[in-house]
Amino acid sequence: MKDSHVSTRIVSIGEINSASGQESLGDQFHVTRTNEIIGQPSYERPVRGDHFTFLLVLAGTTSLKYNLLDYKLEPNDLFIIAPGIIHEYHPGIDGLIIGTGFTKTFYAESLIHKKDINVFEYLSSNTDPHFRLSTKEAGVLHDLMLMLKTNHANQEHAFQFDLMFHSFNLFMLELAAIIKHHRPNNGATSTRRMDLLNSFLKLLAIHFKVERSVQFYAEKIFISPKHLTKVVKEETGKSVGQLVNEMVIAEAKILLDTSSLTVGNVATELNFSSQFFFSKFFKKHSGLTPSQFRTNTSKTVR
Repeated sequence: MKDSHVSTRIVSIGEINSASGQESLGDQFHVTRTNEIIGQPSYERPVRGDHFTFLLVLAGTTSLKYNLLDYKLEPNDLFIIAPGIIHEYHPGIDGLIIGTGFTKTFYAESLIHKKDINVFEYLSSNTDPHFRLSTKEAGVLHDLMLMLKTNHANQEHAFQFDLMFHSFNLFMLELAAIIKHHRPNNGATSTRRMDLLNSFLKLLAIHFKVERSVQFYAEKIFISPKHLTKVVKEETGKSVGQLVNEMVIAEAKILLDTSSLTVGNVATELNFSSQFFFSKFFKKHSGLTPSQFRTNTSKTVR
């Protein structure tokens, strides 16, 4: 099968700021509440971002699918979304989230002490991205997020850049302290089973367009297909096949959201033998044909 040449559409910070009427924040940084967003491109369907995002739940409940795993977020919960990871979230009727996002470039240029960069290992770690904070911890982070937003918007201040610079470092250090309190070993105590699951999900994200058999992934992790099947089922409640199909469907939805691609292009990109077989697969697992999905998306998002 051929290598992939289609560039999957990535949602940028600039798009989020534009959707929330905050163009002045630019394309490297944002602080946004879900009720500020109008037609935001990552709302309630699979998407990848080009930046880190820290979600803090302020009210209600939100269902989140992140890297194929399902999470339920409640008030005071913190969730870290890394660049390039497929995610999809569905706030409940009373759900309210504030998110702070920034690019790798913004992060690298804004740290005061580069020698302390190890403090922020959680940004690249494989630990659980879901944290249940105390009311006090959540309140501190919320205040710091709002301060970041205020200082960035205060462009008439004589020292606006310095305010933003130090506010960001204060936010990051407070965040690191909270995470260190909840995960003192930075995930070093993760179980062998979780390591296997994470290894499988990493491989799946790389190879799913071409390789969809349990045998392939088991061999890559040096375990038997039976053992991989058992671990994945017990840790996620889903089979390997289900996760493979979910990854394909999520990617298909992202590609279908790229207007320059035909359904046939998407089928080819995902290595289906024909558009017919892709459409049949898509409808079986999503309940819609690719064309129906595109129609629904344009009505609800555009």
